[in-house]
Amino acid sequence: MTIRLQIAKWNLFCALGGKGKIFFAVLMSIIAANLHAQDQGEIEKVEIEIVKSKQITLPKAERNFEKVSPRPVEPIKPEIKYELANVPFRSPEYNPAIRPLKLKAEPINKIFSNYISGGYGNYASPYLEGYITNKRDRNKFFGAKLFHHSYGSGPVDAGNSASGSTQLKVFARGFGQKLVGGGFLSFENWNNKFYGQLPDVFKGDAASQSYSTFSLGADIGSKSTSKLNYRLSGGFSYLKDNFNSSENEQTLNFESGYQFGRSGKFVFNADYSLITRKFEPQPARSRHLFKIQPAYQFSPIQNLVLCVGVNTAFQNDTLGTVKSLNIYPNIQASYELSSAIQAYASLAGDMDKVSLQKFARKNSWIDQNVLLNHTNRTIEFLGGFKIKMLRKIAFNGGVSTANFKNLYFYQNLIGRGERFAVVYDQGNTQRFNLFGEFSLSGSDKVKAILRGDYFAYSTDKVLEAWHRPTYRVSFISSYNIYNKILLDVDFILQGGMKALAVEPPFPSVLKTVTISPAADLNVKASYVVSSQFSVFVKANNILDNQYQVYLYYPVRGFQAMAGLTWSF
Repeated sequence: MTIRLQIAKWNLFCALGGKGKIFFAVLMSIIAANLHAQDQGEIEKVEIEIVKSKQITLPKAERNFEKVSPRPVEPIKPEIKYELANVPFRSPEYNPAIRPLKLKAEPINKIFSNYISGGYGNYASPYLEGYITNKRDRNKFFGAKLFHHSYGSGPVDAGNSASGSTQLKVFARGFGQKLVGGGFLSFENWNNKFYGQLPDVFKGDAASQSYSTFSLGADIGSKSTSKLNYRLSGGFSYLKDNFNSSENEQTLNFESGYQFGRSGKFVFNADYSLITRKFEPQPARSRHLFKIQPAYQFSPIQNLVLCVGVNTAFQNDTLGTVKSLNIYPNIQASYELSSAIQAYASLAGDMDKVSLQKFARKNSWIDQNVLLNHTNRTIEFLGGFKIKMLRKIAFNGGVSTANFKNLYFYQNLIGRGERFAVVYDQGNTQRFNLFGEFSLSGSDKVKAILRGDYFAYSTDKVLEAWHRPTYRVSFISSYNIYNKILLDVDFILQGGMKALAVEPPFPSVLKTVTISPAADLNVKASYVVSSQFSVFVKANNILDNQYQVYLYYPVRGFQAMAGLTWSF
């Protein structure tokens, strides 16, 4: 009862106002005194209940909102005048001392500009190659090259099919602020023997043939950073063989281009050659070839690049089938179908230079006094696509067709089948070429190129396109395995060549034969011992296929060589 009363008292006390609280306190004091007076007697049950039910209410206030009317405009007297004065302000110069953060220069990798490589293989074949050049220099580059590779024996009668080649060359190049120039001096010799065997005819020692060339040249031109680029070069070469036949050639070449804006470019090229051939006891014969090739490159619409020009050639060959002055179109176009596909096409013609040195490098078994006449490529169409796949794989494929006059072929000599004459189709020769090429690049570890070609010839004055293949497949690749093993693999397959077989009894029986296909697989492996030293093993013609590129001349079978390379 006491607790309830106290709680009730407190609640009531909290609920009352100021005067009510005073009255309640007095009342509680009287009750407490009464209870104390009756402390000795029986306390009666008393229950007091106070109910507060009165609510305080206030009448609603009335508010009147009236807009304040604007005050009338009164002119300001005297009138305020504003004067804008130029206040000169000059801030003090502030030159902060900026100290850029200097990074520690990375050490320059040491380079070894010189190297020498040597080896030895079967068929008594020593090999030596070396380069000596200057150290890293931004203004100049010079050096010398030495190369020798020979075979003491070959596929037919050992020493009767020996061959070899040697080269010594010095060169130099300078780089200025606006000009770049250089020059070279070279000596080269290659030799072989006429070991081609006619069935049941060839006996005794084979005759030797040797070609020696001496050449020099120089050039000067602008750097490619300017709008006008040009290059002027000149050269001289002299060739002599074992049969009192010689040839000298002077050349002068000019190439230039001027850039207009982003896509416009004017190109002007000119080339002059004077070739003098001498074969004792006949007098020397000189041949001129002068070519001018102006063209203009531009982009008429987005993604399309056109190059339109004219090729002009003047020559004085004496076959009588080609005019002295010849003019050809030169039109080239490329269009980007997408970021990964590009289509291209060209329609052009030209005079292709022919010299004794060109023949000797391709076929060392030509006869002593072969005919020399330039080839007139009257017209050639080329079209195809370039496609980028998977970032590192690219494809280039297309078709070309051309018409030639005086296209040359190698034909076995009647009565001396181990030697070759150069015959010209003085009519019109058509050539059709379908090609495709896959390339893998963009990586230092693996690089590869796979190409296939199909050729079809239609001759006029010559019976067949002698010694020209109708198909060729080539594969070239290199592999870098953990920067320790360098592997090179290449493969060539070609066939469909026809030749004029010269067979006994005499007078010779002539017939057209198809030369067996040629398949050649070569592998070279190098092991890097250190940054300066490596060893290598090379195997050529692993399939041991003694195929013939020229009739009666089989190549060497399986060839192996081991050697080492030292850089310093």
